[in-house]
Amino acid sequence: MGGLADAPGGDLREALRDPAGVFPAFRDLIRAGLYAKAYSACLSPGAHRQVSQEEFQIAFSGFEGIRRLVESLRLHEVNPGAGRIRLCSPEFGASRRIGLVRLRSEIWLLDLTREDLEYFRGRTLDWFRHQVRRADGWHFAYPPDWSYAPKARRCGCGR
Repeated sequence: MGGLADAPGGDLREALRDPAGVFPAFRDLIRAGLYAKAYSACLSPGAHRQVSQEEFQIAFSGFEGIRRLVESLRLHEVNPGAGRIRLCSPEFGASRRIGLVRLRSEIWLLDLTREDLEYFRGRTLDWFRHQVRRADGWHFAYPPDWSYAPKARRCGCGR
């Protein structure tokens, strides 16, 4: 945990002490383009064993859609006793429970698995294909008044 500095919008260490603050801190770091810091400060040691930093950075920086997904995810459930949070995004048709781990009784970290990363990649590709269908097959040149079409009106958890 050495070298933790301020996250955009507040103290990172303080955000990680609250199980409901872990994902917003992670989202802020991704939004700011601080992928290495998001990886090292917000993910559990188990997540580090499953997903390398290079794979993480490529996944989150290689495609605009996944950054948009992270931005649109909302925290709909926090269950520290079960070690889970639920992240939902109606725009992407995503609803996923992510592991939550307490480290040294001080901070909470996301236990992101390879399956979680693949799920979010898949949701992003589905969302992109949905946009292409809505744009009559246009892949990269949307009309000037284009607005992205959501995959669903409600998220999978019913909220």
